[in-house]
Amino acid sequence: DATDVEVYTVGEQYAHAEARKSPSLDGRVDRDSQGKERRYPVILSQAEKEIARKIVVAFKQQVCGFDLLRSQGKSYVCDVNGFSFVKTSTKYYDDCAQLLSHMVLQTLAPDLLRQLPIMIPSNPQPVLRR
Repeated sequence: DATDVEVYTVGEQYAHAEARKSPSLDGRVDRDSQGKERRYPVILSQAEKEIARKIVVAFKQQVCGFDLLRSQGKSYVCDVNGFSFVKTSTKYYDDCAQLLSHMVLQTLAPDLLRQLPIMIPSNPQPVLRR
């Protein structure tokens, strides 16, 4: 049993994850009728959420992606990619835009941030619950 999980982070507190069947199982990639690889949303374990947070901190990359391989109850980081985006998730893009807007304003114009009603995503998959 092996599952490839693609994780996309926006800061230390947000991660979006999608999974696919690992082609290493049978050499085949599952594709839909349009030829695109089939993926499905997954919930990260607490350990995987902590891995996501550590990758953001270690690489000093607020927006990045990385690949996990889930196998026999364990998760292994296979690859870390800078500035990766989910290709087909409208929710991810909406969440990402809101989070990046907040980060930019917090850094460049904190006074303006206090005046604007920027909404932080209401249902993100938090990396850590504190």
